[in-house]
Amino acid sequence: MNDSKSTAVYVDVVCDLFHAGHVEFFRHARALGDRLIVGLISDEDTATYKPRPILTLEERAAVVSACRYVDAVIPAAPLFCTAAFLDSIGAAFVCHGDDFTPETLRYYYGDLVTSGRLRTVPYTAGISSRQIIERIADRLREGSLRPRL
Repeated sequence: MNDSKSTAVYVDVVCDLFHAGHVEFFRHARALGDRLIVGLISDEDTATYKPRPILTLEERAAVVSACRYVDAVIPAAPLFCTAAFLDSIGAAFVCHGDDFTPETLRYYYGDLVTSGRLRTVPYTAGISSRQIIERIADRLREGSLRPRL
């Protein structure tokens, strides 16, 4: 479905350790249009601003593409999303969670902020890849991940 009347929404994510927060974000973003295109940030680009993903890009792409809200996945999408990039993939706008400050939004989405091609949706608090990693680390420290015999 790529007719001239459909609205494609683009999101750029890392999506390491795919979880319910990612699903909620995709659901909210998809509701803003007719199609959802998900750009996955590469391992190398991710490592420039936070820990390198646990899952490989290929593993992340496989999981994200299986989500019912996702219509297309772009592996190794650009770290900085521009109007030219959105135009090249046929997306009307980019969507991000409302957890970024206005300054951070301008840093990553500069010309999209000023041109009105950025939308935000509620961030799902209480779950993140980092929190999942912390849960696992806590369980390892306490010894509760050992198999019971």
